[in-house]
Amino acid sequence: MQKLLTLLIVALATLLAGCAASVQRPGGADAALKVSPAATRRVALYVQPSPASMQKSADWELFRTEWRSAMAAAAGAAGKPFTYYDVEPSGATEPATLIVVTINDYRYISPGARYGLGILTGNAYIDADARFYELPQRQQVGARKYATTSTAWQGVFSAMTEKQVQAITTEMIKELDAR
Repeated sequence: MQKLLTLLIVALATLLAGCAASVQRPGGADAALKVSPAATRRVALYVQPSPASMQKSADWELFRTEWRSAMAAAAGAAGKPFTYYDVEPSGATEPATLIVVTINDYRYISPGARYGLGILTGNAYIDADARFYELPQRQQVGARKYATTSTAWQGVFSAMTEKQVQAITTEMIKELDAR
């Protein structure tokens, strides 16, 4: 009985390993972000499409909501206040780090679609560029490229868009803290 239980736990852990999303950084290692300590205490995020026609996609607002939720969780876990902007901010009065994410391409796969249709949903992916600005003077302090993808062959355990956005936002916060 003990061996069967151990085998089941190992099998479950192996299956769930596919749930994690890994972030690729095309272009290799970048120089550390040059952000003042005061600006790293607060995080602001603006997500924009490229091209603008992406906004007409039926899942664009769901996708932006994933970014808002994921960054709120990542910033909160790091003890940083978080602000999300629906439009690119024109001015700020407090020190913060503004991250402007430009979505070059994505494929939104919801948990419901993945669990309901498995491999038939295809692959979720994100290709995004991020520019980091120190506020209030809005001085660019760095830029990064982020990419994630899933494989439909992992079935319902493949990383969906939600997990991919969480992985990217967690990576962004780590970069701020590593400055």
